[in-house]
Amino acid sequence: MITVPPGIEDWACLRGPAAVLDAVHTRARRGHHTETGTLTTVVLTAEQRREVALLLGTRWELSGKPVRLQDLAAKLSEHHLTVRGLVEALHGEQIEPDKERRSRAQTEAAAERGRAATFLIESGVAAPAVERWLADTGWPRPGSGELQALAEQVATVITRLRTTSSGVRLAQLAADTLHDAHALDADRQLGRGVARLLAIVHDLPRPQRAGRAWRAAWAGAGVVCDGVSSRVLALNLPLTGESPATRLCRAAPGEPVWLTLRSLTGPWTAPAVDVFVCENPTVAETAADALGPACPPLVCTDGIASGAALDLLAGLATAGCTIHARADFDPAGFTIADQVLSVAPDALPWRFDVRIYADQCGLSGPHGTSGSLAAAVAELRVAYDHAGMPVHEERVLALLLSDLATESRSFD
Repeated sequence: MITVPPGIEDWACLRGPAAVLDAVHTRARRGHHTETGTLTTVVLTAEQRREVALLLGTRWELSGKPVRLQDLAAKLSEHHLTVRGLVEALHGEQIEPDKERRSRAQTEAAAERGRAATFLIESGVAAPAVERWLADTGWPRPGSGELQALAEQVATVITRLRTTSSGVRLAQLAADTLHDAHALDADRQLGRGVARLLAIVHDLPRPQRAGRAWRAAWAGAGVVCDGVSSRVLALNLPLTGESPATRLCRAAPGEPVWLTLRSLTGPWTAPAVDVFVCENPTVAETAADALGPACPPLVCTDGIASGAALDLLAGLATAGCTIHARADFDPAGFTIADQVLSVAPDALPWRFDVRIYADQCGLSGPHGTSGSLAAAVAELRVAYDHAGMPVHEERVLALLLSDLATESRSFD
């Protein structure tokens, strides 16, 4: 790399010369000449012109004309420098034109994508399945090395699965293969990477989260997912069928019970009844105290909905139940409502609308016209952005209990 004389280096650090040399750097990246031409786009203040004139001379300063690169090149040649050479020396690297950089990046990305595909194919996955997996938008863009690293890890797990007995638990597989029991969790990119590839191989729905599609993808490879960590609180659900959840609900009328994913396995259904959904256990406990077995079916997500909660609501919606859902009036509550809508698109709002929110906040103005949960959430987000005041379910507990009492019914 060229050595820049101290005087020239000091000059280049001044604001005027720095602006000129930045423009030269841009020209070089765009593939334009750097030793000839005029920098018409560089606008200099009087002070900046004075600084540039320390090299180009007073005559140029007084001329009011833009910088000509041939003049700059002539002055720098006295110090055995070129314009481009000075810029590169100051940046500590050669300037790569944008066109060449993009071409190189595309070549490197294609090469990395090819290496990623090779890892997966060598693990025994068919090429068409690998291409579908690579087309997934959830992976790192090729070119940084991250896609290759992910594919190599996915291939390691796939290879291990071919010699693992059916019925192995997911955490055990992760610990044995990757020395981290959580490495294949749904919130890890590697876990999603393996699960989505397995889903493609077995022609199953693409797993979005730790739910039914997630467990089905792993089950296709003989892997059992944790069924007891994910849970949901239920009160008076009239489930029928052979699942453990059915027996748990039947054995505890009027009492909130925790249902896990494990207990929800096996065939179960429900009559087409109205089911109310809340966020906080206080609502479920208070309803149980006040109404007992007469309380209508109630599901409590206990915060952000778990896989068990979403599976339960999906099953209830499929059975024809009408889902009335609510949560806290805050961003987390709106997320919960979105989760409910992902499995029960026809869900209705339960005291979860702009009118209730405005009343609790002491606000005036339009109260909204939403009839669906989706519309209610859209209106609530606008109102919340304007007011910025969270309102928790406990604030409207009396209203909720009144609704449940009105809908109360007895179950055998």
